[in-house]
Amino acid sequence: MELSTQKIIKDNPNPNAKIGFVIFYPFQFYVFKNIYKHLAEEAEFVVDGGRFFPMEPPAGLLEDCLPLLRKHGVHFRILHFENYNNSGYLADFFSKYKVLIGLWRSGCLVIPQTNGIRKVHINYGAGKELTMFWSRHRDWDLYLCVGPRVHQIVKFYTWAEIIGYPKFDDWFNGEVDDGFIAEIKNRLDPAKKTILYLPTHGDLSSVDEIADKLKSASKNYNVIVKVHYYTPREEPGHMEKLRHPGLFLYQDDVDLLSLLKISDAVVSDNSSAIFDAILADKPVLVTDFLSDEYLDTAHKNLRFFERRLPEGAITYSGSIEQKIKKDGSVVVLKKPSDFQNAVELAIVDGQRFKNARKKLREELFAFNDGRCGERAASAIKKLISLERLPEKPILYHVFEAEYQNFIGYSKMFDSQEMQDRKIMDYYSQRAVFSIKSLPFLKRIKTIIEAFF
Repeated sequence: MELSTQKIIKDNPNPNAKIGFVIFYPFQFYVFKNIYKHLAEEAEFVVDGGRFFPMEPPAGLLEDCLPLLRKHGVHFRILHFENYNNSGYLADFFSKYKVLIGLWRSGCLVIPQTNGIRKVHINYGAGKELTMFWSRHRDWDLYLCVGPRVHQIVKFYTWAEIIGYPKFDDWFNGEVDDGFIAEIKNRLDPAKKTILYLPTHGDLSSVDEIADKLKSASKNYNVIVKVHYYTPREEPGHMEKLRHPGLFLYQDDVDLLSLLKISDAVVSDNSSAIFDAILADKPVLVTDFLSDEYLDTAHKNLRFFERRLPEGAITYSGSIEQKIKKDGSVVVLKKPSDFQNAVELAIVDGQRFKNARKKLREELFAFNDGRCGERAASAIKKLISLERLPEKPILYHVFEAEYQNFIGYSKMFDSQEMQDRKIMDYYSQRAVFSIKSLPFLKRIKTIIEAFF
């Protein structure tokens, strides 16, 4: 973005803000919205144009966020990509904040100018478990969990509290946007059932396999597609495959809850949105096109992108979105050719699927009472009020030791002596270099074997 464009885009700051909700993609607004409203007098959104600094953000992403913020009348400030080159500006920009709230440890949440600011993570979604249990989460001062399953792990390496899923407060309070729902319904055929397709991105996506099946299904069903937030910016091929007169295509600036309200069944693959549909008690059909071998080997390979940081494994064969494909909790599609029959089975929604969804909701999500945002806001206020943060739990220190040893080994490899003695060959066989792609319990076991 050119500096001249910066001057055109107007902030809407809150002069009393000491709490910043950091967003980069439009969908993040919906994660934070129901927490913000309980903190609005002392909070604002920070639109972070440098999340992947020094890589420039995808074109137009900033402009995608602003209409949503303006529509909801919230306070916000923009941190432009170019501002990352000015340390004095960054120090001044963040001098007002006591707490920053985010979804990822990147961008302004890891720069030196925010080191003294307390950081809060909002757990969103219940799948792709490796992303929840990354060791980098130890650096959050407070981790707010959607339910007990996540909390049982996270509590061992940072301060964590269960607050439920604020994103769904509107659902349980009956406050999903009726105007937008009416707008969508006007486009649909009322004589047809409605399917909502929620694919994930990258190598875990099912778009290539079932895009044509969705187009064929549009003769008999209303087919709504809401793509992953990475897809419009990084996967033009997938976007092209989903453009069709029979498909109603939406991006991440649309509230998922509105689409769930009007859907009779949800189709997905390896997305955390599977569990949003389960929390909404919608019949679910999931694809199962990837082998356990692929998930546990090839999927671990580091993937590089033009506009964001490299990415390793985000799921594995034992992750919950893979388990439910094996235990009969949801309708499973093994072959694209069976799509029509699988959709029909999902819409019938047998009692065993209803029972399985109820069990999963109880296991994964807490406090489905419409007050999760209020609960999160109280936890954030408590964090601000503390003179000292709680002592970090044991796994924080274990992961810190892993990191420091890794850095030490890396420096040691640079010396000619170590290369001559083939020390690098020895350490390269140790699991420390691939540890972050392992399932959690194996990760702990590997750390203990490597360092103790």
